[in-house]
Amino acid sequence: MFCLPIWTYGQFDIAEPVVNTGNYLITDTVYMAPDGNDANPGTFALPVKSFSVALQKLPYGTAGVNGGNAYGLIRMHPGFYETATGFQQYSNNWQNGNTYRNVSIEGMGEVIIGGTANSFATGHLLVLTGNHIFIKNLKLRYSTGIGLLLSRPTAPASRQNHVLIENVQVDSVGNFSMLFKNVDTILVRNSSSFYASRPGNEHLLSPCQWPSGIKFFDCHESTIHDCEIAYTRGEGLNFHNSERADAYNNILHDNGLNFYNDNSAKLMVHHNLIYNTPGIGSQYWRNCPSDTNKVMASRGFLIANEGACDQGNGPVFENCSTKCTLPLEYFSNVDSMYVYNNILQHVGSAFGFWQGVTDIVGVNCIRNVFIFNNTVIGALGESGAPASAMVNFFFPNYNAVFNSFYGTMQNVNITHNIFTYDTLSYPLMAPVRTTFHAMHPGPLDITLDGNLWNKNHAFVGANGLVRTNLPVSTYMLRDSLYSITPCPENAAFIFNASAAFPFITNDYSYFPRNSPLTNVGAIEQRIICNPEPFALHPNEIQEFRVYPNPCFNCTSLFTTGLNAETPAYYQLHTVDGKIVADGNVWSSGEIPVRQVSPGMYFLVLRTGGNIYSQRVVIAK
Repeated sequence: MFCLPIWTYGQFDIAEPVVNTGNYLITDTVYMAPDGNDANPGTFALPVKSFSVALQKLPYGTAGVNGGNAYGLIRMHPGFYETATGFQQYSNNWQNGNTYRNVSIEGMGEVIIGGTANSFATGHLLVLTGNHIFIKNLKLRYSTGIGLLLSRPTAPASRQNHVLIENVQVDSVGNFSMLFKNVDTILVRNSSSFYASRPGNEHLLSPCQWPSGIKFFDCHESTIHDCEIAYTRGEGLNFHNSERADAYNNILHDNGLNFYNDNSAKLMVHHNLIYNTPGIGSQYWRNCPSDTNKVMASRGFLIANEGACDQGNGPVFENCSTKCTLPLEYFSNVDSMYVYNNILQHVGSAFGFWQGVTDIVGVNCIRNVFIFNNTVIGALGESGAPASAMVNFFFPNYNAVFNSFYGTMQNVNITHNIFTYDTLSYPLMAPVRTTFHAMHPGPLDITLDGNLWNKNHAFVGANGLVRTNLPVSTYMLRDSLYSITPCPENAAFIFNASAAFPFITNDYSYFPRNSPLTNVGAIEQRIICNPEPFALHPNEIQEFRVYPNPCFNCTSLFTTGLNAETPAYYQLHTVDGKIVADGNVWSSGEIPVRQVSPGMYFLVLRTGGNIYSQRVVIAK
């Protein structure tokens, strides 16, 4: 039985930013256009051309009124805004004494900011410094710098806060796609990062830097969802020295490392799809592209403490935190991280724990990490690559001279997961690998139990299970989950257990979890997952009918042939198993579909111990 951390049981109430409402209402708007004229007033009909001119047309606040803040908006007409140095609002254009100019930016239609493939910009493409701002509907591309940077030079004394980023795409930059430093209450949604830190850097040899696709650095109250991060030379998504974060419904693929928790606490990471694409080329698994050593595909998760400071001197590890001085700062080591309902496919290692830096004075702590209800299927890498593992603990170093410099793990629990990969193609890969220095003093408080594996090993545990008939690979799961959905057709993926945590009430597809027993892995057990209709009692199916089918512009489906005395329980599934409607229906009853989107569905009914299924088409 594992221990719970002292705070909230895996669910952190993370605030969302407050923008363009109440005291933060936008009062002034300036318009830009690629063919605008800086002599224009900046109206919709007469836009300006330059960002610097648009910025200067927005006012500062009034001292003593609303904290001296004013909130303005730059709206950009569709088109390509070619720039050699980027669009930047630094602190000198945000603060004027005790007054402040907080600026949001919004594209109208397709707005592209950047250089060209043959002539990269050399500056950060967009820099904003204000609070209670939003950045929407932009494409940033082709720069040797950062795509989107939020960082106030006077931090941490003055931190940015309340930022919404929506529908922002960064493509082909030589550094981070998005870097958020010292930003509190930030939400990033429906955005993307492609080819971060790759252009111009393909020649790099080891050692080389690891810029991320999207990085939260010393941020509090961070949320990222429904985003795609791909083809980054370093980490895809990176939380560093941050606290209280939620990452869900994202797709991370083909990054040098897909997800990194570096010295961050109170993280929830769930409902994400993480994968590597077969045939894409091993250069996408290398952080230094010119390296020639054989490699496994990039990892899913890496968890460690590197002990970096924000602005201060140091660091040292003290009381499970990173301590820096001048200014004095404390950053919690990895603590209270919940990783669940994720699917990982074709990884070189699913979950890695790294000792971090061992030449810093003190003991760094990885503690209260819970990895549960994830499905990992398939491995990928080059033939002859060094040994890897689905779960890897790498703590090979120990400073024996000072015997207090090392990394440790406390209350690390890995349970209710599915791990399966091709053991014949990757004989050097292990289900679990531990690399510890012989003199390491611990503690090494690790629990692996209650997982489903396809290969026997020493960490299966009393409540774990090995099934050698588990599929070891499948087609890409981005669009369909049939092949790994636990149901009668895929019985090898069915392994029921008591819930790991009571707050896990749904699965990867937001299908309700069963109670009191739930399926291990990311997907709950289904009645049906085969796209073809079936019945457990085919001789009775003739009596059951659903009409109209197809259902053209209808508001309800009707059934006939059911028992008139008792209701049937129905579920209307999408083709990938997500329930869009359910309830009870009587013989000759009505099933409302007014709110159901057009498409093909499967109607499953359960009555009297019988299960019926029929394909239905809804068109409007």
